[in-house]
Amino acid sequence: MQKILFLLALSLIILLSNCIPSRAEKPKREFKSKKEIPVPTDLDLPRKERSLRVDHYPASNEMRIDLFRPYIENLGGIYLGVGTDQNLTFIAWARSNYAYLMDFDPVVVAVNRIHLYFIEKSPTYAEYKTLWERKNKKTSLELIKKHFAGDPEYQTILIAWQVAHRGSTDVPERLRDLDFMAKKLKLKTFNNDSSDYNYIRNMIINKKIIAISGDLTGDKSMRSIGETARSLKIPIRVLYMSNAEEYFRFPENYRKNIQSLYHDEKSLVIRTSTVGSKFIGYPDGEKFEEMPFHYNIQRISNLSKWMSFRHYLSMYYLLSIRSDIEKGFSRIEKNPEDTDLKESGTIDVRPAGWRWR
Repeated sequence: MQKILFLLALSLIILLSNCIPSRAEKPKREFKSKKEIPVPTDLDLPRKERSLRVDHYPASNEMRIDLFRPYIENLGGIYLGVGTDQNLTFIAWARSNYAYLMDFDPVVVAVNRIHLYFIEKSPTYAEYKTLWERKNKKTSLELIKKHFAGDPEYQTILIAWQVAHRGSTDVPERLRDLDFMAKKLKLKTFNNDSSDYNYIRNMIINKKIIAISGDLTGDKSMRSIGETARSLKIPIRVLYMSNAEEYFRFPENYRKNIQSLYHDEKSLVIRTSTVGSKFIGYPDGEKFEEMPFHYNIQRISNLSKWMSFRHYLSMYYLLSIRSDIEKGFSRIEKNPEDTDLKESGTIDVRPAGWRWR
């Protein structure tokens, strides 16, 4: 009888042990939840009307991004950027803790989601690049269909895949540009630095990078990201805006968005501009010299001061008060009180005689 009771007790112990999670499982779940980047609670819907020169920008054509490296290297914190592949370079250089890839074009958001999937799937850059090669377009598409089947944005992702291969200056060509930039312009990035590639890939695997819909001039995404950063007590250290600011004249929403960002004195804006670049200067090595980029940096704290200054402004004006670092590369350091501008009380009316576009 005692033997039977012992066996019954042993069976009960084994049964209970199979039902209770092991000690090794519980920390793993908790650790994962802490690592994942928080998703903004409310996102801007992409605009239906956009003043863009072409329908979509699936790949960058900024060739001198190497100029930014000394200023963003190892800044950490949260990264927020628009556009596509150039973000990956900046995130790795900054060794960001979390990263938001934000764009108001749903096709660009979808291209970024494909980038993230391909990197997660590829232990090496060579394998990732192979997935983007035009000769592998059909086989890679089948992988995309299988991976994103059932996704709410599935149809947009399929459109994005076609847009990313539509012409001669899209994603496959951009990856070849990176090889050229590494050889001719000494660019060191995730295509030729395994530590950079591995850093990005580990962030993706640990869900520290996400692609989201958002508008620099909207009233939801950027403010939600700012609130998230504040709740985490992790400042936004790199804000990359490409040349988006030349398409608007700092409307109220944009100003509020900049002022809402949780930042510190290390937090930096990195941007490009084609407006007036032939006059203010552009660096050697640009892809399209008929419309080259000027490269610029500015503290978020400084930009925030300008965004609280009640006067009509443009990117061209801010670049007019720049300090040149080298050919085609500058910083904005002056505060409003360092200029001859006086607050006018309105930001929407272009003053008579205003010549800064």
